[in-house]
Amino acid sequence: MAAGPRIELYPSTPWALRLFDRIPLSPLWVGTAIGLAIFLLFLIYTKVLGEGAGQLGELKNASLIWVAELIQDFFIGFTLAVSAASIRGARRDFRELLPWLDASERDREGLDREMLTYARGPLLAVGLVVGAGSALLTATDPSLWAEGRMPHWTHPAVVWLTVRNFVNWWVVSRAMTLELMLGRAFSRLGDRLVPVDLLDRSPLAPFGRRALRNVLLWMLLAAFVSLTYLGEGWASDLMVLALLTLGCFAVAAFLLPLAGAHRRIRDLKRAELARVSTAIREARDETLAPGPGAPATGGRLADLVSYEARIAAVAAWPIDTSMLLRFGLYLAIGFGSWIGAALVERALDTALQ
Repeated sequence: MAAGPRIELYPSTPWALRLFDRIPLSPLWVGTAIGLAIFLLFLIYTKVLGEGAGQLGELKNASLIWVAELIQDFFIGFTLAVSAASIRGARRDFRELLPWLDASERDREGLDREMLTYARGPLLAVGLVVGAGSALLTATDPSLWAEGRMPHWTHPAVVWLTVRNFVNWWVVSRAMTLELMLGRAFSRLGDRLVPVDLLDRSPLAPFGRRALRNVLLWMLLAAFVSLTYLGEGWASDLMVLALLTLGCFAVAAFLLPLAGAHRRIRDLKRAELARVSTAIREARDETLAPGPGAPATGGRLADLVSYEARIAAVAAWPIDTSMLLRFGLYLAIGFGSWIGAALVERALDTALQ
C-alpha cells in the first residue's frame, strides 16, 4: 500500500480516490487517520450525549462499546484504503499491459480514462440500499440491547449505531461495487491483447497480479473484521452473513479480471490448433504419398504432432499452480481468522459458564 505518483483524475473518479491522491501518504496511513477521526467523533458524541466518553447506555456491555466501535471505525478507514490501493494497483498493471494491447494511442487514452471512471448511478443505488438496510437491521437486532429491546429511535445509542452503520456499509458496498466495475474494465483489456506466444505467458502476468491483489487486500480486511467476534454481543448473524458475502465477492473479484484474458487465450488456442491441424494434414499426405520420389517428411510430422499436444495442454485461464496456492492461502487468511476468533469466543463462553 505504498504511496504512488499522483494520477490524473477525471470528473467521475470516485471521491475516495481523490482524497487519497491529495494526501502524500500510503493509503494505509490515510485509512488509519480516517478511522481515528471517526473514533474521536464517537468519543465526543458519547461524552456529550452518552454516559461518558466511550459509553452509551441501553447496550449490552455499554462500558466496553468503545472496543467494538474502534474496530468498526477502522473498518471504514481501511475499506477506503483498500479501494484506493486497488485502483492505484490496477493502473500500474494497465501501464505494464500497454505494449501488448491492440489499440491506437487514442484508444489507449480512452482505456486509461476507463480505469478511473465509474457510473455514479449504480454506486449511489448500491450505497443507499445496502447502507440503509444494514443500518436498520443492526439497530433493531435485539441481541445488542441490554433489555433485549431497542429503545426509541431518538435514543443517542440508536442514533449513533444507525448513522455509523449506514456510513460503514455505504463505504463497503460502494468499494465492492467499484472493485467489480474495475475488474470488468480490466477484463475488457484482455479482449484487446495482441496475439501472444501461447508457450510464453509472461505478458499475461499483470492479470494474475491484479486478481491476487484483489483477494489479498479484501481477505486482510476480512481478517481485521473478525476481531468483532472477540466482543460479546457483536458476533451477530448479520456479521456472519457479511463475511460470507465478502468471501463470495473475493472469488468473483479474483476471476473477473482474468475473464477477458481467458477468452483471448481460448481464441488464440483454437486458431493455433486449427493452423497446426492443417499443417499436420499436409505433412501426413506428403509422408504417405506413394512413389519413390515422395519427400521424407516423417520427422516434421512427428514435430507437428508433439507441438499440437503442447498447445492442447495450454491452460485457457492465465492461472498456474502457484497462483492457485496463493489464492487458497489468501482465502485462508480471511476465513481462518474469522473461524478462529469465533472458536475462541465459544471456548471462553463455555469456560466462564
